[in-house]
Amino acid sequence: MRIRTTYLKVSDMERGSAFWENLLERAPNRRSDKWTEFSLGEVRFGLLLNDFGDEFVGSGCVPVFEFDVSALHIFLDRAKAFGATVALDGLNNEAMKSIVLVSPDGHEFELCACHD
Repeated sequence: MRIRTTYLKVSDMERGSAFWENLLERAPNRRSDKWTEFSLGEVRFGLLLNDFGDEFVGSGCVPVFEFDVSALHIFLDRAKAFGATVALDGLNNEAMKSIVLVSPDGHEFELCACHD
């Protein structure tokens, strides 16, 4: 078994797609009015337009992106420049070694230097 896809519901596909495309520095491999999909290694990371009436703010899904420490700070700076805000900063916490950010759509995502 493996995770094939993880996706976030977004209220504005144009804004959501632009944020993640800029942050990930890659074009999506699929794009439509209701679905955008990026390949991240073996996992597909998608955005689904919430046009079916669900009321939500963010989600309980928190994708974790793992980096070497030097690359993490570059990605963190880029995320902030594109409108992400810090929800929890545990980079200086030896037990955590990560930072949780919030996208413009209200979705949390985590950047970590938490290598096994």
